[in-house]
Amino acid sequence: MRNPLILFFLLAVLSGCASNIQPTRMENHQPLPPGNGVVAVQVINNTEALGALHDHWTEVLVMRTDNIEAIKQAAVEKSGVKDIDPDLLEWEPDFYSLVPSTQGVIDSQLFVGTMPEGSYLITKLYSYYSDGNVSSWLSMPVGFSAGKFDVRNNQITNLGTLGFQPLLNVKSASFWNNTSAQKAYVARLDEQQHLEKFVLNQYPKIAETLDLQAIGSWQQDQLDEIRMKLGELSRANAYGDDAIALNQFARGAIAAKFGQLRVLGHDGQWFQVDLPTNAQVASVLELDHQIAVGGERGQLFVANGWHDHWQILSPVPASEAILWMGKGKGSYYALTRSAMTHSVYQFEHIQHEWKKIGSFNQKPANGGWVQNGGLFPLINAKGQIRILNDNQKSDFDVTTGQWIVSESEPLVKMARLNDGVLMGLSVSQWDGVGDQIISFNDGDAWQTIQRHLYFLGDGKTERSLPAMTEDGVVVSLGRVVANNGDSALKLISAKRDRLSDQEAWQHHGASKAGCETMLPELTDKNMLYFLCDQGQVVRTADFGEHWETVVPMDIAGMQQEFEEFIRVAKEQAMKTAATAEGESL
Repeated sequence: MRNPLILFFLLAVLSGCASNIQPTRMENHQPLPPGNGVVAVQVINNTEALGALHDHWTEVLVMRTDNIEAIKQAAVEKSGVKDIDPDLLEWEPDFYSLVPSTQGVIDSQLFVGTMPEGSYLITKLYSYYSDGNVSSWLSMPVGFSAGKFDVRNNQITNLGTLGFQPLLNVKSASFWNNTSAQKAYVARLDEQQHLEKFVLNQYPKIAETLDLQAIGSWQQDQLDEIRMKLGELSRANAYGDDAIALNQFARGAIAAKFGQLRVLGHDGQWFQVDLPTNAQVASVLELDHQIAVGGERGQLFVANGWHDHWQILSPVPASEAILWMGKGKGSYYALTRSAMTHSVYQFEHIQHEWKKIGSFNQKPANGGWVQNGGLFPLINAKGQIRILNDNQKSDFDVTTGQWIVSESEPLVKMARLNDGVLMGLSVSQWDGVGDQIISFNDGDAWQTIQRHLYFLGDGKTERSLPAMTEDGVVVSLGRVVANNGDSALKLISAKRDRLSDQEAWQHHGASKAGCETMLPELTDKNMLYFLCDQGQVVRTADFGEHWETVVPMDIAGMQQEFEEFIRVAKEQAMKTAATAEGESL
């Protein structure tokens, strides 16, 4: 018998050139094929994006394992040579492709499909990009990092969450060319939600025929304990880049992957809140005596305090993700998204009915020949909700129940500070990302912040927003050229009433390498916060002269645990092979 690890790597190679990859798409108006079951797995990338051209995975490749010997035997019979080694012949396992659903998610991906009854192994995560001019693809092997699972006739197999965990910086040009197994891993996480409920809601006619008495999952084996440790480490070191300004319960927070919130307390200390979900969370609303956190699949988490019990509500359909919530004059508002369609809700109490008051379609950022702006909500000075959507702004009139539409500046990115100031990034028809801009009147007018960067872009710095200190000093990152012609990224600043005066801008300390994304929502007095490429958060109180890491990432700990997983997996494979060899004697 072959060593199981060698067998897996052989089959992983085969999956790269497989010609018989079968689709698994389900149609709600059609029944499941006879002998088939349903598989659901959530995949979360514990990083901002996979690469410059790849935000997410485009498919999960699955291999059937229980019929491999039958396929080999068929190849032998076809060859007409009775005693030939089947591995010398051409044969392929059965592969199946799961594709993601775009409904109800933010950064997570839910892959759902139907496959024949049998045993399976996820061989790889795959991402493909093409715009007609450029084609690119990425893949990440999975195999025994996740384990095997069974599909049963007319049943659902809920595989829960898989986390893709980079151990090196994915923004490095060499990351995907690195052949080391230690560059990243894929781990299982403890189940936090019932994915089968989403499947049943999305495919009600198929659900009528399913046997829901037993929900399938992963096969148990000796590697489960260490798999869970890897998942727990990823969860504890969840990547988050969505900063939220708060007032009552904390100074601010960062919404992260795997149901994690990093909270900046009023004492300047950080702590982490573990919500009962593996999905992405995105919004926080401070009520009079409660906190509400919105996330994917229409879920809302409500508690009396950060460390109290979280009640789970579902005020909107599971096909929508709650992106934002805000308090207006006499009402609360929420913005949800399902694919590219956004819905606006109004409610008087968090547990009362949410009334839908509007719907907006967001344009793709790259519209071919035209670069489009994004969609951003805010509460204006009148306490009304305003939606900035590409080149239009829409204000909701609570008296008439109508939306008043006018022209607006298209934005790539936007943040609203506690004092109502808006920090934005304009759209450029050249490469999509334009100038930093600032508005003191809810986006009715914008001022440009002049700064110097490399002509062809400057990495994360180009997409970073400016911040403003308590005394009205606007701070950004810009390139400062020395007398010898060398340039360096430094913090630059000017008073808010002198932004257009080039002589008013001052140069300060250098930026921290790899930490060029400013988090303006978290600025406290003169304390500035920046996000690093791998999720760490650093801060400076003296405009870059000194830096302090306040949210670390335990990359070394994850690396060590993954190396232990590889060691244990190899030992187990050798034991299995030795046992099989002894039995054959």
